[in-house]
Parts: sequence; structure tokens; C-alpha cells
Amino acid sequence: MARKQRKLKRALWLSLRYLVLIPVAAFTLLPFIWMVSVSLQPDKGIEAYSFIPKELTFRNYLTAWNYPRLYDSKVTLGTMFRNSVIVSFFITIFSLLFDSMAGYALARKRFPGRDFLFWLALATLMIPFYVTVVPMFIITRNLGLINTLAGLIVPFVSSGFGVFLFRQAFFSIPLELEEAARVDGASDFFIYWRLMLPLVKPTVATMAIFKILWSWNMFFWPLLIIYDYAKMPLNLGLTIFRGQYVTRWGLLAAGMTIGALPVLIAFLAFQKWFIRGLTAGAVKG
Repeated sequence: MARKQRKLKRALWLSLRYLVLIPVAAFTLLPFIWMVSVSLQPDKGIEAYSFIPKELTFRNYLTAWNYPRLYDSKVTLGTMFRNSVIVSFFITIFSLLFDSMAGYALARKRFPGRDFLFWLALATLMIPFYVTVVPMFIITRNLGLINTLAGLIVPFVSSGFGVFLFRQAFFSIPLELEEAARVDGASDFFIYWRLMLPLVKPTVATMAIFKILWSWNMFFWPLLIIYDYAKMPLNLGLTIFRGQYVTRWGLLAAGMTIGALPVLIAFLAFQKWFIRGLTAGAVKG
């Protein structure tokens, strides 16, 4: 009898939670639903749109994807989408590689200044991006990377947050595994690449999600260094739908929906590892 009462209480508690969380989640999704709804309606003035489409059309997506600049028909939103894919891919890959190597060295190697380097990496998290943007711009200009995709990638191939997360994840792995591999004659890189890295897959997935989201949504830095439409990422390119007097709301909503799909797919692909990766970073070394 007591067991049935506990089950009933648990079911009532879960039902109450869902009754609260479902409306909150629906309210949170309203802007996204509105964006998709506008993208599926014929392009017109903002006051003419309704939350529930009266007339469905997918023409906005095709038009937005191939939408050209008036003076350069070769550059379209598809070109800018490709640029965002390239930038996000290389930032994510290089960040995972460099952050994990630095985290492994700081977690497993003993060398002078190790703790200082770790605290230095953490200190970068306390400095706002807008404080460092001027020296970053000067360095990027001196390297000749202004108005290039490399200029969007190189400054962000590593981060203090990634180093911290990987260091804490490597600390959670028993030292005996590494010692056994070393006894068998494994090199440092073999141990890192074939033994340690596969054991921190949740952290790899978590960092991949963070890097993909951050690099895909990057706007301020491209606005500073990119002035050629052929080199613009998607977020910057969406401004082509806004003119001085007219905004193509249907095309803009379609472009934003196209831009939201890759990060949504990436999150759904890695979501089962996401929470595990975040909790792994809480292990104290």
C-alpha cells in the first residue's frame, strides 16, 4: 500500500512538473515558431503576417538561398552559408585538438610553470572579448588576415574554457591506465590520441557543441574584419535582406531558419553526451 502511494505521489509530481515546463518551453519557442511561420508565407510587409499561415509557400527559401547582391550576382546567401560552414568546421576541429592537447599536458605532465599556465588560461575567461578586440584586430592586420576566412579562424583556435574542461576530464581518468600503456611502450602522443581522448568523448561532444554554436553565431568579429561579400559568413550576410527603406521579411525569416538548422542538427546529434561532458568538468583534480 505504501509503495503504491509513493508511485502515485511520484506520478503526480511528474505530471505537475510537466504541466509547468511544457507551457514554459512553448513560450520559449514562440520566436522560433514565428520565424518559421513568416518564412512559409509570401514575402510582404511585416504587418500583413499572421502567426498561423493562411497561404503556405516554400518560394522564400529558394529565393533567399540564391539571393544576389545587385552588383555581384555570383555571391549569394548560399556562398555565405558555405563560408560559415568552413569557419565553424575549422574552428571546432582546431579547438578540439589544441584544447585537448593542452588539457592533457596540464593534467598529466609535470613541468615548471604548469600551474601558472593553467591559471593563466583560466584568467582569459575573466577578460571580456571587447577588451581584447583592438589588439586582436591589430595582430590580424599585421598578419595580413584582414578580409580572409583565415582571419575568422586563427584567433579562435583555442580557448581557456576548453583547456579547463579537458584538463578536468583527464584528471578523472585513473592514472593506472596511462601507466600500463607506458609500460607497454606506448608514446605520449599514442596515449593521448588512442587511450585518453576516446575516454573523454562526453567532453569532446560538449566542446564541439559549444564551438559550433559560438562560431556559427559569430557576428561582431566578422563585422570588423570582413568587407567583401564573398567572404562574409551567414549571420553577416543576412543583413542583405534589410534595406534603407524596405526589409524582405519573408526572405529574412527563411534565411534565419536556414541558419538555425545546422546548429539544431549538431545539438541533436551530440545531446546525449552534453550533460555528461558538463558534469565531467566538475571533477576536481
